[in-house]
Amino acid sequence: MTRVVFMGSPDMALPSLRVLAAHPQVTLAGVISQPDRPAGRARREQPCPVKTEAMAMGLPVATPLKAGGPEGLAQLQDFDPALIVVCAYGQILPERLLALPPLGCFNLHFSLLPRWRGASPVQAALLAGDTHTGVSLQRMVLALDAGPLVACTPPLPIAPHDTAGSLGERLAAVAGDLLRDTLPVLLCGHPPLTPQDDARATFCRTIKKAQGAVNWAAESAQEIERKRRAYTPWPGCYGYLGARRIAFEALRVVQAGDGAPSGATAAAPGVLQAGGIVAAREGAVQLLRVKPEGKAAMDIEAFLNGAPDALGGTFMPGPPAG
Repeated sequence: MTRVVFMGSPDMALPSLRVLAAHPQVTLAGVISQPDRPAGRARREQPCPVKTEAMAMGLPVATPLKAGGPEGLAQLQDFDPALIVVCAYGQILPERLLALPPLGCFNLHFSLLPRWRGASPVQAALLAGDTHTGVSLQRMVLALDAGPLVACTPPLPIAPHDTAGSLGERLAAVAGDLLRDTLPVLLCGHPPLTPQDDARATFCRTIKKAQGAVNWAAESAQEIERKRRAYTPWPGCYGYLGARRIAFEALRVVQAGDGAPSGATAAAPGVLQAGGIVAAREGAVQLLRVKPEGKAAMDIEAFLNGAPDALGGTFMPGPPAG
């Protein structure tokens, strides 16, 4: 039995945790996840999904503030892993941690590397309009997501309706399958390693909450539609009508004559028109479902019936100054 430590935090890491926990050649010596964070309206500290499930399995769990700090390294040494598997952990790991397990550290990354190295590969694929993505298993090195590849899944089609939530869920299941298939070669200590082509690398960054704001004058209708899917469920896609924050829960790109009144696509960007049509820098979208701050989500017709003064108003990326 090989002692393995798993490092992961969100829901998308759970299938891989379950694969390790069930594998007959693995002793899951410990799990490392992110510290508890405030959540919900009450802002009470809540454990991440991986910690919750690992504790339910009766596994030892550590949540150091920094995995590569003195506390995190000491906890890892106590677990005494021969192998570390990482999936959506949420921190960059230092060289001294990567050098700790004799069989190495391996990361399940939710893109077909070297495309979309970085913290938000699922969202980046949707924002770019990629038609396919997948999961890569790489040996971790100090450079971000630049390690040699052990295996990649076949390309997974991205559906036109996919959001970061739905696509991430499918990739999580695929990642679990990939880990199950490749564990034998990881445990033997001599996995095949294929260097990445650095010249083909693209990069993505951590998403900030403010990126969900739509600037109708600067973004095209297609960009806004992709943004809405990429930022669902978080941070969402939204704008302000005066001081009212309105989340755009569902929308579609429209062309003149395709549900858009004559002249609607040529209107000033950001102006809310009849039927929920809003022109962008290029083209227009129809808002289908919105969520005013503090209220339940509703169809655009219900919103306009309850707030007829909103017609003719202009969506802005933020509230009025002052």
